[in-house]
This record gives sequence, structure tokens and C-alpha cells, in this order.
Amino acid sequence: MTGVQFGELPYLKHGSEVKVCAYSPDGKSIAAGLADGKVVVYSTSNWEILWTFEGHRYGVRQIVFSPDRNQIASVSADGTARLWDIRTGICSHILNGHDKGVHAVAYSPQGHQIASGNNKTIKLWDVQTGECLRIWIGHTSDVYNVIYSPKGSHLVSYSSDRTVRLWDIEEDKCLHVLRERGRKITGIAYSPQGDQIAHASLECTVYLWDVATGECRHTLRHKDFVLSVMFSPNGDQVASACRDGSVRLWDADRGVCIQTLSGHTSIIRRVVYSPQGDLIASASGDGTVRLWDVETGVCRQTLIVHPASVSSVVFSPKGDQVTSGYSDKTVRLWDVRAETSRHFSIGYRHPIRDIKFSPRGRYIATRDDSTVRIWDRERGICRQTLRGHGSHVFGVAYSPQGDLIATSGLDRTVKLWNAETGACTHVLTGHSESVYAVAYSPQGDQLASASHDRTMRLWDLRSGECSHVLIGHIDWITGVVYSPNGNQVVSYGGTIIRIWDIKTGVCNHTLTGHDESICDVVYSPQGDRIASCSKDTTVRVWDVGTGECRYIFIGHNQGLHSVTYSPKGDQIASCEWEGSVRMWDIESGTCLWTLTGHTLGVTRIVYSSGGDMLISASDDKSVRLWSVTSGQCRAVIQDFKDQVTDIAWIEDCGINYLAASDGSVGMWQVKTGEEDCQVSLRWMPTKGALDVKDATIQDVQGLNQVDKQLLRQRGAVGEPVGRLHEASKKLVTMTSVMSKFKAPSERTLERPNVMGSEMVEQLQQRVGQVKDPSLRSILSDFIQDIDGFIEKVALLDSTETVVKDTVP
Repeated sequence: MTGVQFGELPYLKHGSEVKVCAYSPDGKSIAAGLADGKVVVYSTSNWEILWTFEGHRYGVRQIVFSPDRNQIASVSADGTARLWDIRTGICSHILNGHDKGVHAVAYSPQGHQIASGNNKTIKLWDVQTGECLRIWIGHTSDVYNVIYSPKGSHLVSYSSDRTVRLWDIEEDKCLHVLRERGRKITGIAYSPQGDQIAHASLECTVYLWDVATGECRHTLRHKDFVLSVMFSPNGDQVASACRDGSVRLWDADRGVCIQTLSGHTSIIRRVVYSPQGDLIASASGDGTVRLWDVETGVCRQTLIVHPASVSSVVFSPKGDQVTSGYSDKTVRLWDVRAETSRHFSIGYRHPIRDIKFSPRGRYIATRDDSTVRIWDRERGICRQTLRGHGSHVFGVAYSPQGDLIATSGLDRTVKLWNAETGACTHVLTGHSESVYAVAYSPQGDQLASASHDRTMRLWDLRSGECSHVLIGHIDWITGVVYSPNGNQVVSYGGTIIRIWDIKTGVCNHTLTGHDESICDVVYSPQGDRIASCSKDTTVRVWDVGTGECRYIFIGHNQGLHSVTYSPKGDQIASCEWEGSVRMWDIESGTCLWTLTGHTLGVTRIVYSSGGDMLISASDDKSVRLWSVTSGQCRAVIQDFKDQVTDIAWIEDCGINYLAASDGSVGMWQVKTGEEDCQVSLRWMPTKGALDVKDATIQDVQGLNQVDKQLLRQRGAVGEPVGRLHEASKKLVTMTSVMSKFKAPSERTLERPNVMGSEMVEQLQQRVGQVKDPSLRSILSDFIQDIDGFIEKVALLDSTETVVKDTVP
């Protein structure tokens, strides 16, 4: 089985190429127009076929539902428009009179009228009688699209004659010819307010027209042909799609470009806004549909990578599904809100530079070039987004209590944020240049900030005042570290390390010896030594009391990037740009292990909480877990799409959690035994697909018939193994094992009651009927917690000779 995407629904296979798709206004059905002339209507509740309408002799070019959802209008290359009754499945009217193939059809907002466009003419029809009401002549070639104004008083059309025309329905005349020269027009759109019309062309341009005056308000320029244009639901933005694979977002009032969305590798044929206006879907010739965050410009998800090109894309009326038609004769569907609310909710425009666990490990703070976000460790939901530095953010740190977060940035300030609410509580000013790093004292009463201005400032957090300005560095200060007892603070920049007394602000020692820039400095757990690594390929260990260099570890061939102490302080690990990691014995100064396996530079290393493993992140898009005792690689994580820039580890209630970033952030759970190391992905915001080969999937929960159909389409065989069914097997197995260690008893083993299993299954069925995706996600998580609790109780009871007949 391979290629199952999160949120993906089973595809709908047809015998002909899918040309166009449309949802009903209530979202309960969807229609697909095919190249063989058929219109197929599906129910969105179970994706069963409701109707197959046959009558067109040639391919269907456009379909649209009536506002009351009871009718579908379709137009074809056979020169007809047909009206289909959804309730009875019959063709209520065949609209003849077109001398060539019909390209366009649209219902009026009131639903009593439709407009069709073909060779040189536009025709208005009465929906009830099928009578032709008006014929407008003015275009000199094929009419490719018609759109009613929001109030239904006007109609706009465009033609291969390279003109856009605005028609007044009541006065039965053409009001404006909005363009009388230039290259081919590729798309038009009406603003929701009805005051503007946008049209795209092969002139690499989008034009915005004033409906009242017929004058061009703005000219929006691309670098290549523009193939699609769309207004946002509230009319404040215009999205345009380009042949070069980019989408641009424009301010509709000012005519300026707000965002450029890049990622497609081929032309974009269609761009649409979600009904809520927070997402954009773009369909490309590269076989993908991408979902973009309108606010950040970040691609939240690439819905599919497929060799067939995308012919159409549309959001459901509620914005919870995306449907696209493909040249491979399929309609593909995704439940986008269910997954974006949990796994794809927030993306980063720039790679993540820092990951920090909160002191208790419940939350994660991540930093990219301009933003800090707070994530829920268990659910993968972004709780808070901290913006306020205006540009680059360089430093982030949790307070020891976990209630505050400090950030520093290019704007020369340090900001303190409430970790729960995301509100900025204090702004600390005083530095004259960018602030590169911040660190809390172990007691949480003081904050240190290091700056490009070559100073370090110590801030009293009770008063918010600067208690000391520490001067002495001749280079930019790039890092700051407090001693474990909080009596000292270290700053480093260039080739110099300084140790300061926090009470007096006096520099106790200046450590020199490195020949090139220092990249990392760390205190030993005991606080008596400091380890530093440099681009000069060496690791140095310093005595904090005397300032003397105790050891110089030599062996790396390239500049170093990171250094760290083991939890016991008896080892040091260092990593280099070339890709190797070395572990050193502190007392002897010898290299214990040289860990090889990464093919590119190692960016970060951390020890596990117990000190039995070392974890390394690399530019080769992988994370490796190494045994400290043997030097062997125990596990490799290769779920990443880009270089892994940072990692963090924490143990909570006996469970090991590993966070890693590759432009986004992901969470893994690590279980270690004497012989094996199991790493399981908990969540990843940009993880788009589940690829499984030659494996048995167990502990599957909540699979309905639609889910099973999708898995079978991807090559899955057999039936999923349920968790509670397996738990029952474990009961018997565990009981039989325990009986070998117990004296014989006259008590008999009773079969475990299945009340817990039935309860969970009933709850899952009820939750599956909940329409709101966010509520459905929360309830599903709650049921999983109940399921896990029942399993643990069952397994605990199984260690006794008698298995109790009730589950609390």
C-alpha cells in the first residue's frame, strides 16, 4: 500500500476524462461533466451515484447547479444546453438554437433564468419553460464564459475576439466594452460587491474594471501568461494564476501584490478561494492541487502528486472538501478541514531555526525567521502565534516556570509573552543593534540578552529594568548560557568566551584559544566546566573556576556546529559540517565513538534524558538515534522533506518525545528496549501522505466503508486488525503465562466482557455522524483516550487468575 494522503477520500473512476466538477449549493451532491457527454451526480455522504445523465453527443464543457439545488444545467460541444431535474433524473429541457458548440452557462442569482454563450451570441433562457428570452449579439467570435452580477442585474462575458462585454439585463443592451484590443483573454471574475470586474489575459496582465464607469482601475502585471483569476469572498483580494507556476494575491482596492505563492512546477490552470476566504486551491499541469494559507502565503498541503494533469478544482460550499477532475478519468476528493484543523493548520514561510520544549514538556515553542509558534505536544495544534518584532526573530526561550516566553529580534528589542494567552506583557529596550540571543536564569528572576552591539544586558524581571550592561566583547555576541546554579552567565562571540558574575556584572574570566568563530557553548551538568566548539575543528573543555583549558579534543576534519554534555556529565558529543558525530570521554579525553551514516552536515545533537542515546539531525533530511554504549545506529527517521535544522528531546511520565524541524515541526514517540528501538510519528503539520509497503497495519480505529475503499484503491488487502480484538488475545496470552508462575487454584478463568469494545464502537459511529470537523476531531481524540484506558485496564486485569467482568 502506498500514497494514501491524510484527509483523502476514495477517488471516483469514470470511463472518460473528467472535464469539470460542481457542488450543489447545500454540498450534499457533486456533479462531474465528462468528455463522453455524460453528467454523473454523486451523493457526498457515501459517494454513491445518484444519477447518470446521458444525452449530450459530445463532451460536456461546463455544468452548474441551480440556486435551489434541484436542477443542473450542462452545455456541450454538441451545440445544446440541457436542464436536468435532480429529483426525477429526467432532462426537463433541451435548449437548442446554438449554431456551434456551447462553452458557457450560468444561473441568475434568483434561479429563474440561465445564460449560455457560444459562437458570437449570448442567450438568456427561462428555466421553467425553456423559452429563449433574449439574444445578444456583439462578440465577433466564440463566447467562452458568462457570469451574472451578484444582484443579477448585469451579465459579463468574454470571447475569443479579445473583448469583455458588460450587459444590462433590464435595458437589454451592452453597457461597456471593457477591452477592445490586446491578446487572448483567459478568464473573468465579478467582485462580490458587484462594483469591479477582473479579467486575465495572455498579455501577462490582470485588469480591474470599474463596473459603473467602464474604466480600468488597476493593471496587475505578471511575468508570464495569466490563465485564471478569482476574487476573494469578501472582495478585498484578487488571486491570479500564471503559466510560470505561481499564484499572486493582489489588494483589490490598491492594486498592489500582497503575496506570491510558488511551488508548482508547471502551469496553473485554475485558482479558487475557499468559501471562508482563508484558503486558496490551485490546480496545475504538474498533477498537483495545492492548498495555500491566504494570510501567510504558505502551502499547507500538496493534495496529490499524480502523472495526470488537473482539469478543474472546486471547494465544497462549506469549505470542508476539495474536489478536482483529472485527465486520467478520475475525480479525486479530500476532507481538507478535518486534517488541516489538526495536522495542517499552520505552516511556516521560512525554515524553523529553534525548537524548545516547555519545562513540563506539554508544549513546544518553534521559531522561524519572523514568527514564534506554540504547539500542543499531544495534538499537534498551534495554540499561539507570536508576532511583534516586525521582521526577523533570532532568539526564543521558555521561563523555568513555563508561564513566559522571551523572544529577541532584528528590531533591537526583547519581548516577553504570556505563554497561555500569547499576549505580549513587556518590551525590553536598550540595545542599539539586533538582539541575537536570550536566556532565562534557572530561578527565572533574571533574563540575559546578547546583541550585535557587542553588549550583553541582564534584566531584572521583577522590575523590568536593566540591572547590568556587560561590555568587553570585540565581536558580535551570538550566544548566552547561564550556569546550572544561576550564579554565572557565559557569553560568546567571535573567538572569545566570557564568564560573568550575575550579581556584580564583573567578568571573571576571558577564555581564548579558538582560532576561528565559536559555534556553540554548553555548561556541564555539575556547572564546573564549559565545553565549546568552533569552526577550527576543535572542542575545548574549560575550568569555570580558573578559566584554564583542561582538554582540547582533536579529530574532526571540518568545522563544528554543535556540542553537548551527557546528562551525567561524563561524556561530550560534537558534530561537524561534513556529517560525522564524535563522542568523547571527559576524564581521559579520548574519542569513544565516531558515528558515521549521515551524508551531509549534522546540524544539531542532543542526548536522551537517560543518557543512553544520542540523537543527531542532518542536512541529509534525516534524524539518527545512536546507542551511547555501542556507537551503533538504532533508528533512522527519514520522514522529512527538507534539511533538519533542530531537534529537542524530553521525557514525560516515562514516555520519550522527540521533536524535529525541517521547515515545519513534527513529533515522534520513542520506545527503547534492549534489542529494539521503536520510533512512531505522532504528528507532522506538513506530512501529506502515508506510505506503507509489505506491512500489517494494526490498532486501526474508526474505519468506515469509505476509508476501507480508499485503502483498497491504494493496494491494501485483507481487513484491518482492531485494537480491542488484539487486546482480547493479549488477555488470554498474558493469563496463560501468569498461570505458570502461580499455584493452582480452583477459581476458573472467565471470558472478558466485551462491553468496553461495544461502547467504543457505538461512540465511534455516533462521532462519525457529527458534521462539524473540529468537534468531530476533538471527540475522536476523546474516544481514543477511552479506548486506551479500557485496554490498559483489561491488560492489568489479565495478570490476575480471574478476569473481572466489569470495566469501570
